[in-house]
Amino acid sequence: MVNVTVFGAGREVGRSCFEVKGPNTKLLLDYGVLVREDRPVLPLSSSSKDMNGLIITHAHLDHSGAAPFFYTSGTPPAYMTNMTMQLTDILIRDLLHLSAYYIPFEALELKTMIDGYTEIDGKPERMGEAEVEFSSSGHIPGSVNALIRLDGKSIWYSGDINTIDTALLKGAKIDLPELDLAIMESTYATVDHPPREEQEKKLMEVVNDVVEGGGLALIPAFSVGRSQEMLCVLQKHGFKYDVALDGMSRTASRVILTRPGELRDPKLLKDAMSRARWVSGEKDRKKVMNRPGVIISSSGMLTGGASTRYMDKIKNRTRDCVILVSYQVPGTPGRILLDQGKYGPPGELRDVKCRTEWINFSSHCGSKSLMGIAKSLKGNPKILCVHGEAASCIALAENIKRETGHEALAPCIGESVRL
Repeated sequence: MVNVTVFGAGREVGRSCFEVKGPNTKLLLDYGVLVREDRPVLPLSSSSKDMNGLIITHAHLDHSGAAPFFYTSGTPPAYMTNMTMQLTDILIRDLLHLSAYYIPFEALELKTMIDGYTEIDGKPERMGEAEVEFSSSGHIPGSVNALIRLDGKSIWYSGDINTIDTALLKGAKIDLPELDLAIMESTYATVDHPPREEQEKKLMEVVNDVVEGGGLALIPAFSVGRSQEMLCVLQKHGFKYDVALDGMSRTASRVILTRPGELRDPKLLKDAMSRARWVSGEKDRKKVMNRPGVIISSSGMLTGGASTRYMDKIKNRTRDCVILVSYQVPGTPGRILLDQGKYGPPGELRDVKCRTEWINFSSHCGSKSLMGIAKSLKGNPKILCVHGEAASCIALAENIKRETGHEALAPCIGESVRL
């Protein structure tokens, strides 16, 4: 018998964590944080004592950010790709810098986890009595999905997944055996993404229009994945004006280029990085802020980092533009800006005068792609629809039941499925 419990990401985006427990084996799939304005929120807690494997599918903080917590009381084996290890180290160090007061671990625990990790390198891994296979999920560099065989049951965890090719990465290829359970993300279960080529064209039209009008185009972007994607798109389409890179996007870009085999076109990224101006300090920041061009900077939801410094400057400048290209979690400044056209500290929101654009460069499957995955699953698996706002998880579960006949659920945090 295998029991699977939702420790996080049940009807929400953030703090992903799923416990897979057999008679003599316990695995955790991710252990992320939910980043809010006031403080980060962790998944349900678990013990490190009897943990046979802590699997980190990719470096984004909603999947990795709380993982060092387990190293306050033990040294469970952590599994991730080399790229994920390097990027996780960078992102969690930044999280500690910004939110250390609320985080139940310190840099020492992060170092212990990183120093002792086991690299996912394409071969199956034995964790207790479980055998786990990994394949690329096409979401960000280093991201994987996981197939777990335990006590005669087969469980597949999608992590965050994208099956289409982007300027940065090749899409995931799904080829699975018969399953008993699938844990599927639902982030965009109610949305179909427009064709990538259309979105790239729209971005180029906006940035050219803004810059040729003497304005500054700010692109707040996740430091890992989306920032590099934006560099690649601008380079691919021959953007001829100034491009600046700021925030943690700079550090992440350097790391990502060290693993060219994981990229769709490493030369495209290398050329884009060589051409961009790397902002180095406040003096440099003031220079790029006061001349036409494009600035790519984290954070992607305007929750902190260098992008907020630029936003504070351009919000009242009518010729400038902020272009949001990342998922905006409800309640974040980016989401409030999109929904209300307002920006500022809590309680001090003001209408912005700068142009605001939303361009869909998602690195997640859209509705059709998610249903395509569900329809391709062999056997008669139960399907848990997770990692989405409540309406998205419920909608995906209902669509899967109607179109495939599989038992599909949108579990809340704390709920379990027994196989």
